[in-house]
Amino acid sequence: MGAVLGALACLLTQVREKTVIIETVAVAIFGAYIGGDFVAALLSHGTTNDKDFSAGSLGLAVLGAVVFLLLLKLMRKAVGPQFTPKGPRRRD
Repeated sequence: MGAVLGALACLLTQVREKTVIIETVAVAIFGAYIGGDFVAALLSHGTTNDKDFSAGSLGLAVLGAVVFLLLLKLMRKAVGPQFTPKGPRRRD
C-alpha cells in the first residue's frame, strides 16, 4: 500500500529524480507500516490479527502514509533541495 501511495505521490508531483522517487516511496512504505500496524495495535490495546483483513488497518495505513508524505514535503521546504544538480560548470 505504501509503495503504491509513494508512486502515486511522485506521479502527482511530477518528480523525475531517481533519488527523490526512492525516498518518497520509502517514506510512504514506512508511514503505511506505522499507521497500519503500530497505530492499529495501539488502538486495539495490543491485539491484532495479521491473518484477517481489516478495513480499519487499511485506513490507518493510508492515513499514515499520507501523513509521512506531508511531513516529508514540509521538511523539503524547510531544508531546501536535497542536492545540487551536477552540470557543466561555467567559468566566469
